[in-house]
Amino acid sequence: MKILTSIPSFVDEVIIIDNGSTDNTAGVARQYRAIVISEKKKGYGYACQAGLAKAGGDIVVLLDGDNSYPLFEIENLFLYLKREHCDFVVGCRYPLINKNAQVFVNKIANYFISWLIRTLFMVNIRDSQSGMIAFNKDILNKIKIRNTSMNFCFCQEIKIKAFLHSDINYGEVHISYLPRVGETKFRKIDTVIILYSTLSQWLEMIQGKEKINR
Repeated sequence: MKILTSIPSFVDEVIIIDNGSTDNTAGVARQYRAIVISEKKKGYGYACQAGLAKAGGDIVVLLDGDNSYPLFEIENLFLYLKREHCDFVVGCRYPLINKNAQVFVNKIANYFISWLIRTLFMVNIRDSQSGMIAFNKDILNKIKIRNTSMNFCFCQEIKIKAFLHSDINYGEVHISYLPRVGETKFRKIDTVIILYSTLSQWLEMIQGKEKINR
């Protein structure tokens, strides 16, 4: 949990989700006075939902715990929210400052999926798979996340629905990105699942528009 050594002083609350870890993640996190929540349902979406349910702040930041997203970027996201009067901001990793932070195959997959989302949903998003976002917590009352069981799909679904919602002001701000610490949990099949989720959301949006027009 190297990331816990660099938490900014203005952060009021740190929540760590133990999603079936086999190391001493929970014990180390408690040493740094973090709130540790155990979520037995495996998957990125379930872990995020568990943390959001316990978050007490007005502004929430979600990020991976593998040290790839530097915590000093939290201030960057906060300032952007305030300056641009946004409700939701994505930390955009591209162009990569550290060229070794992401393997080539993953970068191409991210570029393609983000392009597909821009094309299908007509939203101006450059990094749909970014694992670092900040938002006013009350937006969760305006959007409903469906694909919590589909692992990494939560990450892009919350972005798409925030960007599409007429009452949510959104934006992106460039952030630095570092080589991760530890082994990745992302599998090749996850790319297929994300593509399936993207098309499912698009069909849901199209069907919703059809109902309105009838």
